[in-house]
Amino acid sequence: MKHYRINLETDKDYIFERHCRINYECDTPWARKLSYEEYRTFWFAYTVQQEGFLSMLCESMKDERTIAEIIKTDSDETVGYLWVPFHDSKDMPFIWADVQDIYVEEEYRRTGIGSYLMEYAENNAKLHGAKVIRSGTGCENVGSQELHKKMGYYQYRMEYEKVLGE
Repeated sequence: MKHYRINLETDKDYIFERHCRINYECDTPWARKLSYEEYRTFWFAYTVQQEGFLSMLCESMKDERTIAEIIKTDSDETVGYLWVPFHDSKDMPFIWADVQDIYVEEEYRRTGIGSYLMEYAENNAKLHGAKVIRSGTGCENVGSQELHKKMGYYQYRMEYEKVLGE
């Protein structure tokens, strides 16, 4: 696998599309009642979505520890992307990494690339002094949940939501 640092001038469309797909795969059951195309149209219609994401990505990329990469095969086929920023606590010497986005193209899923990317993120987190690596997923994203369990992750927090009458 070859790793390329994200270049926002040339990779922005790819990153936006994959980030939107990740959001859809991890969104709440009521939001996923929409087809992906409807969800995508909605997501891209609100520029605040892209601006917020891009702002967080750009800010995190100022930190040289951040993993913000597109992954390709040796024959230059894109297999996915990975975004892992690092966080420091000002109150105590504690560093953690946070897998914000991990995306494997559908034709490469269940081939070990997801595990490879998680191990890559873990190794980089250790190298840069992180004591913990965190990663989240949606309540119905079974594939991602299985990957996390297989990799030895445990659930450390739960969030709840209630849809209110219209």
